[in-house]
Amino acid sequence: MGKKKALPEVEPVHLKSIHGIRPGIFILAGIAATVVILFFLVCVMPGLLSGSGYVRFETNTVNTAIYTGDGKYIGSSEGSMYRLPSGDYTFTFLVDGIEAGRTEAHVPHRIFFTIFTHKTDVIEFNAENSPELEREVREHFLSSVASWSAVIDYDGSYHYPPLFSDFAHNALALGFENIGNELLYGAMHITSSVMYSDYLNALSILSDGNTSYLTPEIKALNGKLEAIYSGEGCNVLRDSEQVTTQGDYERGFYSFPEMTVEMGDESAADYPECVENPVTITVPSFSIAEHMVTEYEYALFVDSNPYWKRSNLENLIADGMVDSGYLSGIVLSSSIMSSKPVRNISYYAAEAYCRWRSETSGRTYTLPTEGEWYVAALSANDKEYVTTLTHDDWKDTSPHAMMGGLWEMTSTPFIPLMRFDYDKALELGENYPYDGIIVKGGSFINSDDGITKESVGVVDKDSTSPFVGFRVCRK
Repeated sequence: MGKKKALPEVEPVHLKSIHGIRPGIFILAGIAATVVILFFLVCVMPGLLSGSGYVRFETNTVNTAIYTGDGKYIGSSEGSMYRLPSGDYTFTFLVDGIEAGRTEAHVPHRIFFTIFTHKTDVIEFNAENSPELEREVREHFLSSVASWSAVIDYDGSYHYPPLFSDFAHNALALGFENIGNELLYGAMHITSSVMYSDYLNALSILSDGNTSYLTPEIKALNGKLEAIYSGEGCNVLRDSEQVTTQGDYERGFYSFPEMTVEMGDESAADYPECVENPVTITVPSFSIAEHMVTEYEYALFVDSNPYWKRSNLENLIADGMVDSGYLSGIVLSSSIMSSKPVRNISYYAAEAYCRWRSETSGRTYTLPTEGEWYVAALSANDKEYVTTLTHDDWKDTSPHAMMGGLWEMTSTPFIPLMRFDYDKALELGENYPYDGIIVKGGSFINSDDGITKESVGVVDKDSTSPFVGFRVCRK
């Protein structure tokens, strides 16, 4: 083992004191100051600079919009957290666009650790019912369910809102006494499994409350809905063979006595096939025009009612009466007797024509119901499908061009599952005018291979089409 080498002697280094304070104290103080500064910068300063606090709203209703007192929209009540400048607020709550009340609250200024955590204050609000609010909640549900029923397959492009569940929740929260008719109307618009699941969830919500809803009609419809969406299905068969009717002709109209007929084809209880299910209806006596309203006849109406001129299109659209296709490609003239059926007019325009004709004649004119159109079409069983707009019918045994020519408007609303309870659906459609209308008969671009008297089409009330026209009934 070698000997240890002697290390050279080194003179120790002594840091000089500063004003009598040892350097170690300065180092410790510097570290402490750095920690304090970092703490301030990270844990305090963000809160001081933001001058805000975090709040969350809890309400007894869903789809509740929240506004500040100056009208600034904050968000909805569904559990979200919001950062607001600290201070005193008056919050306004709207349910389906109607004010449900206000509340005052203070949003505190949070300072510490706001970058890491958001201490949240809860602001509670319980909406109180009012006639205006109840009416709007009901109408919002009715119009929404009619609109969303047009979509029968939901994917990434369509996100179905829980219409039934939200309505049930709000009905209970606001203490609605009876929602049987509204729920039945909504159930008659169930056109997809997604809507059906939402409907079942609504029934579960309602079962825990005191709101009356389970009517005999709903119970009956529930059985049919279960058959449709369980995949089980059920066949609906005709009870009788299709008949031929006969009308009496007088001055451009065919008159038919009251009669009971079976309308519809045998089909499975699946949507959309079930819109043509057989149904037995009683049609009161009526008279129907031998031909559709012509361009000349509509020109007389427009001359007397300038509001309905094509030149007033901008106002007509703003009023929700028509779309941009109104009278497109149609040259109206009250001096040239065009016998072509008028087209590119809306249901609202057709209704206005009927009112004008009633006022000027002293007789009552209306659009035919689906049942009236069907009875009249049965009288024309021997006539061919019309594939032009200038068809001449020399057989004065029944109304002209009931099949083909143009689809014909009816006054009957299109409610998807109405064939399961036709009379009740008509009653609901009278009270809740949120649907499109049924059109019948096909047009010149269709063929008798795909269109029959049973076929059910639908158009929106303000829409226009070059393939849709109308004829009138006279009372």
